[in-house]
Amino acid sequence: MTTIKHPGVYIEELANHSLSVTSGQTAVPAFAAGDDSGVTETRRINSWLDFVNAIGEFNPAKQLHVSLRSYFENGGGYCYIVPTSQLATEIPKLEDITLLVSAGQDINPLVSSLCVDGMGLFAILDGPESEISSEHQGTYPSTSHAAVYYPWLSSDWSKVNIPPGAAVAGAYCSTDRERGAWKAPANVALKGGLRPIFKVSDEQQANYMDGKAINMIREFSRGGTLIWGARTLEESDSWRYIPVRRLFDTVERDIKKALRVTVFEPNNQVTWERSRAAISNYLHGLWQQGGLMGARPEEGYFVQVGSGITMTDEDIQAGKLIVKVGLAAVRPAEFIILQFTQEVGQG
Repeated sequence: MTTIKHPGVYIEELANHSLSVTSGQTAVPAFAAGDDSGVTETRRINSWLDFVNAIGEFNPAKQLHVSLRSYFENGGGYCYIVPTSQLATEIPKLEDITLLVSAGQDINPLVSSLCVDGMGLFAILDGPESEISSEHQGTYPSTSHAAVYYPWLSSDWSKVNIPPGAAVAGAYCSTDRERGAWKAPANVALKGGLRPIFKVSDEQQANYMDGKAINMIREFSRGGTLIWGARTLEESDSWRYIPVRRLFDTVERDIKKALRVTVFEPNNQVTWERSRAAISNYLHGLWQQGGLMGARPEEGYFVQVGSGITMTDEDIQAGKLIVKVGLAAVRPAEFIILQFTQEVGQG
């Protein structure tokens, strides 16, 4: 307490014990850079102009160059470029990245080690450059932390086929900004004059939707070139859809970051309530934006913490603060079914 002895202005500094969960970046990609790219170290790229200044001149015959152009053409924000040979060691150092983009490189073996539960990293992989066959599905890992896109793309400004994942990553960025990570990055028109190098039919797409689903990029006569799929590489109902996986990744990442301030705080009712209130406020905002199901907040999420609820006496003695969070995620309306009934006139 400040001792007041004479008239004047006094300041008392109070310890700030408030806790809040804020929304962080949801779409920050790291692009794999092959040996022919000229990239020898990890670099942050803020814009297309920044990339051109960094490399000296755009080369329409290099995969990384055309990938980055298609990414920025489709709404991409700042990103990183990382030499493919350094991905395993560099990616864990970049705390803000949320997407790993193959950009024409074979990074499939790294997905199982880098894109795992609790890491908040989602991989966007390229389908085969040749015409697809059922054999290709076996080349990708079974995981909810990755998605594959096919076919590759072409444009008047490129001398090589363009890996599809980079343009799709740009669409992830723009969709997240406009709607949120819970909105499927699908039925989105690709910009920059991009066209698929192979035509995909309804029947062909249906053949690659089960198991390790491959998302198609299709050209429609009136809609242009659209991303026409929103599935991960996992078949289970819980993690089948990209926005569900990315929503949970986003929530996990934001809450984990916020709760760091509680490390070394007393493991008692006061800390538990602060944690519960902060997470509940965050999830309520997410529910209000339409990111969670339910007509009422309690139908969209729950937060539990406390002795006898999420922790035993042994947990508390061991310094473990355990919070249980439940989310009712919104799933995309993938199949729109119209039912028509013809009323037969009665004579």
